[in-house]
Amino acid sequence: MITLFRIDDRLLHGQVARSWTRRYRINKIIIINNEVANDEFSKMTLCLAKPKEVELKFSEVNKCAQLLYACEQSQERVMCIVNSFSDANLVIPYIPRIKTINIGGLRNKGEKNVIQITGAVILCKKDIQIAHQWFQQEIEVEIRQIPGEKELKLKEVLRNEKDIDCSSHA
Repeated sequence: MITLFRIDDRLLHGQVARSWTRRYRINKIIIINNEVANDEFSKMTLCLAKPKEVELKFSEVNKCAQLLYACEQSQERVMCIVNSFSDANLVIPYIPRIKTINIGGLRNKGEKNVIQITGAVILCKKDIQIAHQWFQQEIEVEIRQIPGEKELKLKEVLRNEKDIDCSSHA
């Protein structure tokens, strides 16, 4: 089953691999990303970050349905990682039992009209619109770099930011 669904623009790195896999007893990580799935060097680099006892798989976004379905039916404890809200939004329909999305890190990729939520999470207007769709589906979105950190509920942050005008944030 998919135990953890995470959005992190770095995908997999030592901190994520060690802390989240230990906390949730993860035995398989699936990285869903079009670029990485087709780049052997990137795959090799990401393999260096995973704990040796954890299996690592890669998939393109448009080819992940069967893999995710198999994971949902298995007894394995799976962490699924994408690097953007847009990719997450394409993947979520294949995980009907999803109730929570974890956001690790999202840096600004040169876009204007962004809002800094935390030191590690910067969202654009499109990300916020997608998050509101998830809230309507009763999917919780929490921000935490590592499991021991206090979670920050994105819905509460956005509720406190009345009429977010992303153009005023750099």
